[in-house]
Amino acid sequence: MSSEKDFKLRTKGEKPRVVVDFDLLRRIGGRNFRDLGGHVATGGRRVRTGQVYRSAHLAEVPDRHPLRELPLRTLVTLQSRLEVRHLGPPRAEFLESGVRWEHIPIGDPWFREDGFYKIDTRPGHEHLVILTEFLEDWQAFFRILAERDVYPLLFHCSAGRDRTGVGAAILLEMLGVDRDQIVADFLASNTTFPQMPLQRAQLDPIFELVDSHGGIGGFMHEVIGIEPIDIESIREDLLE
Repeated sequence: MSSEKDFKLRTKGEKPRVVVDFDLLRRIGGRNFRDLGGHVATGGRRVRTGQVYRSAHLAEVPDRHPLRELPLRTLVTLQSRLEVRHLGPPRAEFLESGVRWEHIPIGDPWFREDGFYKIDTRPGHEHLVILTEFLEDWQAFFRILAERDVYPLLFHCSAGRDRTGVGAAILLEMLGVDRDQIVADFLASNTTFPQMPLQRAQLDPIFELVDSHGGIGGFMHEVIGIEPIDIESIREDLLE
C-alpha cells in the first residue's frame, strides 16, 4: 500500500508516518488501466474480454481515455474514505446511465489526516496484510463479483497497483489463470510506476496462504468467507 505513494518517511514517536502526496495522485487518474480478459485459464478456457477492468482512481481522467467508451454496469472503489475525500469520487460522467457505484474502503484505518500509518509487517509481506487485515472488505468485494448482471465491472484504488493488484491476483487465481500470467499482470503496473517497481516475490506470501488452505476454493471459503456457489457464479460470468 505504501508503495502506491510518492512519499517522505517521517516518524512520530515510535510509529512511522508516510506523508501522502495527493497532488501526485491527482495526476495519475485513469492510468494503469487494463482489461483483465484474455488470460488463458484451466482447461484451455479464457477470461472473457470486456467484462472486468482495473485502473487507478477515476476522479481525474484524460479526455481521450478508453474508459469513456466502456458500457460499465458497476464501478468498485477500493480507496479509503480519506483518499476519496481528498481526491474526489469517480467523475460523475462514469456514474451516469445507472452505473452502480460501490465504495469498499480497504485500508481505511491506515489513512489519517496527518499521514499514512500501516501496521508493522515483515518485509515482503506488505501485500499480504492488505489482504489479511481487511477480510470483511474483500468478502464484500467478491460477493459483488458473484452477483449476476454486474458486468462489465471496473475496480480501482488510487494508483491501481497494490490493493487493486491484490484483488486482481485473487480473482485471476479463482478463474484458474496460471501464476506466471497472474504475476505478469501484477508487474504490468511497473510500466506506469517505474520509479517504484513491484516484484514477483511480493505475491508469494499470498500464494503460500492460498496453498496452505488446499487451493483457491478452500482459501475463498475458509479465509474470505465466499461460498463455492459464489465462485462458480464468478467463473460462469468471466470465463468463455
